[in-house]
Amino acid sequence: MTTPTAETTTARFGRLEHRGILLGLGAAQLAVLTIAMVIAVAGVYSAGMGGLVAGAGLWVPLAVAATASVRGRPVIQWLPLIGQWRARRLLGQTTAATSTRPLPGLGVLRIPGIAGQLTVTEAPSSGAALIHDRRTGVVCAVLRVSGAGFVLQDPSAQNGQVASWGRLLGSLCQQPAIVRLQVLHRSLPSGGSVRGWWANNAMAGAPWAARVLADLVADAESTGDHQQTLLAVALRPPHGRGQVLGPAGVATIEQHLGALVDGLKAAELHVDGWVTPDRLGSVLRASYDPDGAARAGDLGGTASLLGPMGVSEHWDHVRTDSAVHAVYWITQWPRSDVHPAFLQPLLLAPGTRRTFTLIAEPLPTAKALREIRRTKAEHAADAAQRARIGQVQDEAARAEDAELARREQDLIAGHGDLRFTGLVTVTATNTDDLAAACAATEAAAAQAMCEIRRLVGQQGQAHATGALPLARGPL
Repeated sequence: MTTPTAETTTARFGRLEHRGILLGLGAAQLAVLTIAMVIAVAGVYSAGMGGLVAGAGLWVPLAVAATASVRGRPVIQWLPLIGQWRARRLLGQTTAATSTRPLPGLGVLRIPGIAGQLTVTEAPSSGAALIHDRRTGVVCAVLRVSGAGFVLQDPSAQNGQVASWGRLLGSLCQQPAIVRLQVLHRSLPSGGSVRGWWANNAMAGAPWAARVLADLVADAESTGDHQQTLLAVALRPPHGRGQVLGPAGVATIEQHLGALVDGLKAAELHVDGWVTPDRLGSVLRASYDPDGAARAGDLGGTASLLGPMGVSEHWDHVRTDSAVHAVYWITQWPRSDVHPAFLQPLLLAPGTRRTFTLIAEPLPTAKALREIRRTKAEHAADAAQRARIGQVQDEAARAEDAELARREQDLIAGHGDLRFTGLVTVTATNTDDLAAACAATEAAAAQAMCEIRRLVGQQGQAHATGALPLARGPL
């Protein structure tokens, strides 16, 4: 007699929503298309077909800009992106250099891609570094976490962990103080501490053996890497935006942080401790200078909250101290049943340095229901207009309607709704290696049944959002 084995729970995601007021066109597209039609009709009424042809130089580009798409984005949305990029280049805002002079005051942090400055204070009970952004009115704390080999466990244990993680995410929707949660998984070069120990303790041995082992350790430094998982949570302080974080606010925030730690432990995750202010600088620096972090090893805490020494943003990549980076946005998650570990090709592929970021923003139930019903009304109006002009509703629209109905049923049943954003940051030492790493990343995304799109014109902001554990909002 054989004992039946449990089947692993599968995951499936909905399509990316494409909202539109009429026939899939947004407000800006409809406005530009209306202007094009007015110009064309005015030309016909004023001079007949000759006026229509004469005004084609105006209404044809407007019509194309309103209806055409390039790389999945309407042309009308490319214009402000290109304009902002050129304006920032003219104003010199695409490059930044850090002064070697000390910053005025302790606990001040400036990061390229983030407007204003961040203040860092220490929580008295947990020791966590509380990163306060007065401009956005949120406080962020970073936690080191680790797992126990999810892919190696049996299906029943995997199902239990998936259910526990789902309950943790669902509980976020019941806590208004939590603005967003960021899970950051990155691969970093390792070997610096090994080589440092060997140079300081073992180079006094036999010359021949020392040279051989030194070469082996140097090779291990250049090829080895280790995985690191950080969890950043952004909270809304009790006194609102722009206020100084006082003792009462810190105490309230620590209560939420303690509840989050309890939830993570219930989800069978190992909590390795909060990132303290003296460790925050090294955690952030690893995103800008991975080679320097590997050479330095773990040198302990530092009182310096240093960002990058220099940043140069380009159209499709960003260059920092010792690396170049390219940020991808996950536009489509798997739309068929997949194993919960479907991201394994992206996360654990050897030889490529990647940083994967998942941002989860809990939505209040009332707000989520309003968005769903507004979208359903837009779909209904769009379907009626298509039927009026004789167009047949495609299967993609039916799939979106089914996904909206499922989400509404879940909300009515008491479940929470979260908005997810996925970013993948690819890191290399130069642009040639970056091109090869990007090709490997695109292939790995295809294996994970995800569709990714390389962001352009906003790589600096995307890097600050996707590569830094600061729980920033999506782009």
